[in-house]
Amino acid sequence: MKKLLLIALCALLLSWRPPISVKKLSKAKKGLDLVSSATHKISEEEEYYIGRAVAANILSQYPLWKNAGFTRYLNLVGRALVLRSGRPEIFGGYHFALLDTTEANAFSAPGGIILLTRGIVDMAGDEDELAAILAHEIQHIVSKDPLKAIKSQRMKALGTFTAGEAMGSSNQVVGILQDSVMDISGTLLQKGYSRTQEKNADLGALELLAATGYDPGALLAMLQKVKAVEKKKAKAFSAHPAADKRIAYVSSGVKAEQAQSGRQARAARFRKYARR
Repeated sequence: MKKLLLIALCALLLSWRPPISVKKLSKAKKGLDLVSSATHKISEEEEYYIGRAVAANILSQYPLWKNAGFTRYLNLVGRALVLRSGRPEIFGGYHFALLDTTEANAFSAPGGIILLTRGIVDMAGDEDELAAILAHEIQHIVSKDPLKAIKSQRMKALGTFTAGEAMGSSNQVVGILQDSVMDISGTLLQKGYSRTQEKNADLGALELLAATGYDPGALLAMLQKVKAVEKKKAKAFSAHPAADKRIAYVSSGVKAEQAQSGRQARAARFRKYARR
C-alpha cells in the first residue's frame, strides 16, 4: 500500500505544472517581437534611395560617359536580361550607365543601378560578352548583395528604431542610413563581395544568359580576358576572386551548344554602337 501511495505521489509531482501567468506570457511575447524586429528589413523604396546615394558616391570618383547612343543600347541589353531574372520588377526600375574611365570595372548599387566603366566595355568583344558583364551585376541585385554589406549593428539599430525600443531623433536615423551608404560604397569600391557571393553571381549569370538567348560561354571568355590582364591591372580586379578559380567553376557550367545561333548578328550590332 505504501509503495502504491509513493508511486501515485511521484506521478502527481511529475504531472504538476505551475499556474500560467498571462502577464509573463505577454512579456515574453513582447521580447520575442523585439528580437525578431532587431534586424530591419529594408523596403524596396528604401533600397532605391540608398542605391541612389551609393551611385552618387561612385560618380564622385568616376564621371559619367555622356554617350546617349551607347547608353541607350546598354539599357536595352540590360533590360532584356532583367526580364528573365529572378527579380524583374523593382522600385524605380533598373538603370544602366557608363563611367568615363579606362579602369576595367563594374558596380551594382542597391535598387537596380548598374554602372560599367569604358574600360570593361572595351574588353568585351561582342554583345554576348557585354551581356555577360551585365548578367553578373544583375545577379548581385537579385540576391541583394549590396544591402548585405551594411554592418549588422546598423541593421539592428534601424530595427530597434522601427520596433519603438529606442526613441531616437530623425538625425540619428539619417546618420545610420548615411553610414549604411558608406558600408556599401566601401564594399563596391574597395573590399569587394565575398567569394561565395561572386560565385553565386557567376553561376546565376550563366543561367540568365541562357534564358535570355545569349551564349553563356561569353562569361567564360570574359573571365579569360580578365585573367590575361588582372596582374597588370591589379587594382581594378583586387576586389574580386582570382580569375583562375572563377574560370574553373564557370567552365563546368557552360555547354558548347548553348545559344550560339544569332551571335554573329548580335556582334555586328555591338560593333555599330561601339563605333559611336
